[in-house]
Parts: sequence; structure tokens; C-alpha cells
Amino acid sequence: MYNYKNSKANVINILKSPTDIERRDSIPSEDSEFTYENGVICWTSAVFIDIKNSTELFKNHDEKLARLMRAFTSEIITILQKSENYRQIGIRGDCVYGIYSTSKNQDLYDIYIIAAYINTFMNMFNKIIVNYGYKNITAGIGLGCDEELIIKAGRSGTGINDKIWIGKAVIDASNLSSITNRNGFRSIGMSQTFYEKIKNFDDVEKSFSKSSSQDFYNKKQFFYQGNLVLKKMNQWIENGMKE
Repeated sequence: MYNYKNSKANVINILKSPTDIERRDSIPSEDSEFTYENGVICWTSAVFIDIKNSTELFKNHDEKLARLMRAFTSEIITILQKSENYRQIGIRGDCVYGIYSTSKNQDLYDIYIIAAYINTFMNMFNKIIVNYGYKNITAGIGLGCDEELIIKAGRSGTGINDKIWIGKAVIDASNLSSITNRNGFRSIGMSQTFYEKIKNFDDVEKSFSKSSSQDFYNKKQFFYQGNLVLKKMNQWIENGMKE
């Protein structure tokens, strides 16, 4: 039985307890550095990959769909792990995501390249799966970054806990992944903050254009969209993926 009187005391105790917030150059890689009494402020970036028309795709929940989703998530996770700065990789419904410590603009550009790998991988994935009787699938890729407050949350002593990322990095990446690759938008969308930090790298300005869309509150949000692919990898795919 839920003891609501104890619950009141627990809430008040947490609200009165001090929390040591520390600004750091990078997000700690060890979970042990996060407690229920501290928090970290650090530049963070996120990549979200959202499968489009998943309601239709998931209608037939059978062994064939299970194989498809395992193949898809396995390789997306492999790409997301290519940066040593990743701090969390996971699956949320029909989305796969990665969260990274990106204190330098070069770190952020590396995440941009990861998005390009994922976008190019989708070309390869679809060419493979049609040979096994599947229909093509599409995905939107969202990129966000912000100076986030990161805390450990859960219930002490239960083993049930996770990090909460408080800021716009995860929110923007998630929202943009749902917008992109539909309604005429291209496959990759990045937040204004993300774009401003990497726009002077290589051909970023040439590859992405400013766009806008209505957010969940019916307000106009600006972002940058593009369809970047990696040339060498894409040529290999187009030439038949021969060994």
C-alpha cells in the first residue's frame, strides 16, 4: 500500500536538501560521480533518429518486424558510439538517440558527421532490406545542443534511477527528428545553436538552409535542414556495395 503520509515527508525532505551544482568542461563519464545531492552544468549535444510512419510499420508485430528493428537499432547504435564523448545511448519508442559531452566546437562537428553517417546508412539499409521482402523505411534526424543541467534522479536505495537532461539539447533534437524527412523537409535538422557553433566548418553553410516550422505550442521555430551524405560511402552503396 502506498503510504501517502511518508510521501509528503519525502517530498519536503528532498525540497529542503542542498544540491551542489558544478559547472564543468565535460560531462563525467563515470556514473559514480553523479549522486542524489549534486548536479553538473555542461555543454551537451544530442542526436535523435525517428522512424517515420511507425504506426503503420508496427501494425504487424511479428518475427519479421523484430528482425528489421534489431538490424536497424544495432547499426544505428554502432554509429552513435563512434564518438568517445557519448554519455548516453538509448531507445525511446520508435527513436534511437545519443547524448554527448561537447565542450568544443570540434566535438560538435564530430556529432554532425555522425548524423551524416546515419543519413548515408539509411540509403544502404533500404537497399539491403528490399532484397529480404521489406518496404523502405525513412527516418528523420535531429541535432540539438545547449548548456544543460544534468542530475541523477530516481529513488535512493531502489536501484531505479537515470539522468535528467535539463535544457534544450535533448528537446530540440527530439522535436527536429519528428519534423524532418516529412512534409517536404529534408532528412537532417539542427537547432540554431548547433548550426551557429559549426557553420564555419567545411561546407556546413552550403549544405544546410534555414527553415521554420510550428512547434507544439503553435509558435514558429527556426532550424537548419539538409540532406548530407558521405560521398565515398554513398558511392560504394550506389555501385552495388561490392566487397
